[in-house]
Amino acid sequence: MGILNSFSYLSFDYVHSTDWTMSTADDNYVFHVINAYVDASRDTILEFAILKVWGKRDLKHLLRVLSRHRNIRGIVSLRPLNDGYPKNVQVALKGDAADSTRYMAHVLGGIEIKAIYENGIEHWGFLFPNDESARSFLTMVGRRGIIKKYKLENADMDNVMANALRNAVLLLTPSEYKIAKIAYSKGYFEVPRLIKLDELAKELGLSKATIDEYIRSAVRKILEHIFTDEA
Repeated sequence: MGILNSFSYLSFDYVHSTDWTMSTADDNYVFHVINAYVDASRDTILEFAILKVWGKRDLKHLLRVLSRHRNIRGIVSLRPLNDGYPKNVQVALKGDAADSTRYMAHVLGGIEIKAIYENGIEHWGFLFPNDESARSFLTMVGRRGIIKKYKLENADMDNVMANALRNAVLLLTPSEYKIAKIAYSKGYFEVPRLIKLDELAKELGLSKATIDEYIRSAVRKILEHIFTDEA
């Protein structure tokens, strides 16, 4: 019984032919997702991002696309962060999970590390339990768009944990740090797991969804810190 010491890190560029990004190829922008939450019970995705746009025309067109596209259930919030252009805008979107790239990854156990959209191209990074899951995911997303290029590599968890120990306190919120530390000490990350999610939730007096979100968010932040410069 040992700790799983390697995962598969998949990064790829993607033209998602059925998503809103496909309609923005002529716009000059960068949409950098800061955090995202998959609500499987309601088939929705909550996406929090910073949009950087270089011109008024591009911003008007992007907002028109977001307000009308079938994959977007609503613009939850929209707040400009500066005057003039280039303009940075804080955005929160509610999306439909049915055609969501991150939802497909979520189903296969993937952890989102990177999501950046620019000029109609989506740049993704996911951590999967193994190559088989990553390749199954590539097959699934390939049915809904064009994978321009991809890179699949091993993520050495010894290095990940070393970086995590050095940076976790700075990267994570107090709640994320506490839950991730307890989960690790209880054997949640071992294979097979020494404690299940529902057992961990009961012990901590929190819901399974809350524990899962804290753990995913903590791991995502740590791995994003490690892989961003490499992807």
